Amino acid sequence: MFEGAIRITADKSTNSLVITSSLRDYASLRNVIDKLDQARRQVFIEAVIMEVATDHTNKLGFSFHGGYQMDTVGPDGSVVLGGSSPMGGDGFPGSLTFPGTDPTALQGLALGVRSNTLLTLAGVGVSVPAFGIALQAVTTSSDSNVLATPHIMATDNIPAEINVGENVPLQSSILGGVPGLGGLGGIPGQTGIPGAAGLGGIGGFGGLGAFGGISRQNVGTKIKLVPHINDSNEVRLEVDEEISELGPPRGGNLNPSIVQRTAKTQLVVQDQQTIVIGGLVRDAVSNGETKIPVLGDIPLIGALFKRRSTQTTKRNLLLILTPYVIRDPVDLRNIFERKMRERQEFLDRYFVFAANKEYKATIDYSRTRGLVEEIRQAYMKVDDKAALEEQTKPKEIKKHDASKAISEVPASTGGGAGAPVAPPPGAAPTPTPIPVAPGKAAPGVVKPAAPLMKGAIIEN
Repeated sequence: MFEGAIRITADKSTNSLVITSSLRDYASLRNVIDKLDQARRQVFIEAVIMEVATDHTNKLGFSFHGGYQMDTVGPDGSVVLGGSSPMGGDGFPGSLTFPGTDPTALQGLALGVRSNTLLTLAGVGVSVPAFGIALQAVTTSSDSNVLATPHIMATDNIPAEINVGENVPLQSSILGGVPGLGGLGGIPGQTGIPGAAGLGGIGGFGGLGAFGGISRQNVGTKIKLVPHINDSNEVRLEVDEEISELGPPRGGNLNPSIVQRTAKTQLVVQDQQTIVIGGLVRDAVSNGETKIPVLGDIPLIGALFKRRSTQTTKRNLLLILTPYVIRDPVDLRNIFERKMRERQEFLDRYFVFAANKEYKATIDYSRTRGLVEEIRQAYMKVDDKAALEEQTKPKEIKKHDASKAISEVPASTGGGAGAPVAPPPGAAPTPTPIPVAPGKAAPGVVKPAAPLMKGAIIEN
């Protein structure tokens, strides 16, 4: 293929090639280099995250306790103590700890009654109120409507990533803590009775969960993708999308939960075509009930021995993506101007006006095809397929058929009626006619009985 040895050295700093070869070999290589040395195409990718979520929670709880000291002579007498959920839990206040240190214990309708008389637990040194009652009824509702439009410019076959979020601190505990005991620390100050001082020491154990370190977690929107653009303006995308945010605390833990939604896929999409790459529709209803067996099932009065909670969650999530293939610097300028207009509309809407606007992907109609062009392209495909089938089908074998005899009717060459006709070349000479007297037949010729009319029609 080449005349001699060829040496090619690449200089990455200047994006150049140093070629050592003959002139003819260099000319051959130049054609190959010109085809390979093309500017990489770019694509502007606009993602849309639409999420609507509702969360409704209803809670109704009742707790109580009561006790009786059998021996009233000294502090070492026996004590009978009982009740229903006196320490609370699952977000409900307890009759022993109400209101305690839990800020959610006083939400909604919260009622509590506690005795000033204390019962001393023998051998423990702890005094508790003789009786107590706590009631809480609360309804919590939260709705959210999220519309996020992250976008990024990417180069053909090169990974791109956009990450918009925050780094939040999370407390990591080394001790589990004792929930509910923190409320006992406030009893001595509320009652003013010296015998209740022992509860303050137990209440200190409620903060055991505070010991530990601090860890950090990234939350927000993260999109990783690799575009592949072909000559038909189709883009093959390798997409890895993650949306995370802080959720409410779970199980009495001070740390919030992390809510994550991820999507990882590969797809093929045309220029300026909007597609849905993923989504979620969720409708969940959770019912919780804590009760004393048998007593909690009694009609009407059974509500005094149980706690109920109902949580309804609805969520609708859509992940939408639209690529815009960049052909020339004019497209980059158009995208810049469009984003500036969107920014100004955002400022006018939320700082001046309050009208909502539905999201709609922008389409450059000068680069799209109408109905007539679609019909023409369909006809061209049909014609190309028919032409290909015509060229590839086997050819018909021709056969030789004998032609019919040509009628020996001399053609007139002019000269009027009665003019002599010249015989064709190679034909025998016409014999000289014999003169015949009028009314007599020529020798060797049979005279017909009656002359036939030329062009006559005979009907039966």
